This record gives sequence, structure tokens and C-alpha cells, in this order.
Amino acid sequence: MTHFDQVDFNTLTDVDQIIYAYIKNNSEKVAYMRIREVARESHTSSSSVMRFIRKIGYESYNEFKYSFMKESVKNQAMSRQDILDDKNFPSDIQDVMGQVAKLILDAENIVFFGMGASGSMCEYAARRLATIGFNAQALSDPTFPLYQKMRHTTDNVVVVLSVTGNTVEIVEAVNGYKHLDDYKIVAVTSDELSNVARLADYVLSYKVDMTHLYRFNDMTSQLPTVFLIEELIDQVKTLDDKRNAVE
Repeated sequence: MTHFDQVDFNTLTDVDQIIYAYIKNNSEKVAYMRIREVARESHTSSSSVMRFIRKIGYESYNEFKYSFMKESVKNQAMSRQDILDDKNFPSDIQDVMGQVAKLILDAENIVFFGMGASGSMCEYAARRLATIGFNAQALSDPTFPLYQKMRHTTDNVVVVLSVTGNTVEIVEAVNGYKHLDDYKIVAVTSDELSNVARLADYVLSYKVDMTHLYRFNDMTSQLPTVFLIEELIDQVKTLDDKRNAVE
């Protein structure tokens, strides 16, 4: 952390070290906290926090916070680049994606199914696929009577977006399609051994660190999902263009 590079830790008091430890271990949120919030969370006082801030070279808390925010944004950007590194995807990801693209190419209906943040990704994916002329829709309600709606159709593909792959409502819904002849299931998930992945015919998996804010609010990056969805749809478009050129 560059904010502390020039600090002589031998000069820090016990209270300074408590504040330092708190800031270092909570770098993602300190940039957005007020000084009294840092003091309360570190069990110190606002005056102690201010003395520490001046000791590490800042004239005011706002100056420190601005510098801290810039560094945090920089680190987050670098972290996002790492998310899409090849090491975070299976070695055969392109092969599996090619198989799924061919499946979608000849499908009568393509349904993107997910909840929460993944549900929002479904809207994006369905819109993108519909834009290039495919019958795609997004579904975020696990109780929606999808089977009844499409009972007179064939060649249906359900693309399930689930970071954990273990959301109970998602697993129960997908299990209902597993043994239907006219459905193929594709899982996009961070866990290739998850319940959803085990129910799927094809799995597009990735690795990502799970992140939560205030314990229950999911802040896990959806970048891998966006990347896989865009790559998949680009492959579908390439296959469709080739087919149309031949025809």
C-alpha cells in the first residue's frame, strides 16, 4: 500500500498501529468513510485518526481520503484485468463454447435464467442475442411456468447463470428441465462441481473471488459472466453469418 511506504513504523504509537491495521485491512471501504466512522470502527478517536493521518504525510483527512480513493480505484482496475486471465478459465473453454454456440444456432428458443445480479446479466444476454435475430428471452422468476409456455416447441436451450451454482430455487427449477427431451441445459458458473453444473449438459465455468458487503450483500464481480456471454454470442453470430453466406 503506497500510502504507508514512507512511514517509519518505529515512530508509531500503539494507537497509531491500531489505526494503521484497521485501514490496511479495510482498504476497500476506508476511501468512502468519514473520519469519525474510521475512529468508531477502529475503537479509537477522531483526533487520534487525524494525528495518524498527519504523521503519514497528509495535511487533512480529505487529502488522505482522496489519495486513498485514487489508489483503491487503481488497484481495483488491476484486479479486474486479472479476473479475465486465462488461468481463471478451463483449458477447453473455447471448445465447449463452440459446442454451445452450435446448439444455440439451431435452437427454437433460448432462455437465460438467473436470479439477483445474475438475473440482470440474463437481461443483457437475451437482448444481445435477440439483436442478432435469435428468439431469446430472460427469466429471473424460478416459479414462472416455462415448461407450460413452451410445451409445443422443440430444441430449447436454457442457459443458467449462477455464480455459486447452488442457489436452491435455481437448482430446483433446473432439475425440472433436466429430463425433458426438448431441453438442453448450459450452466455458466464459478463452480464446475456445483449442483447446477452437475445438472447441465454443458458447463462454462470460471474462477472468481466471492465478495460480500455487510455479510449478505453479494458484490462478486460479474466480469467473467459478461466475458463468456459476449464470447459465446460472438461465436453464434460468426456461425450464423457463415450459414447465411452459404445459403
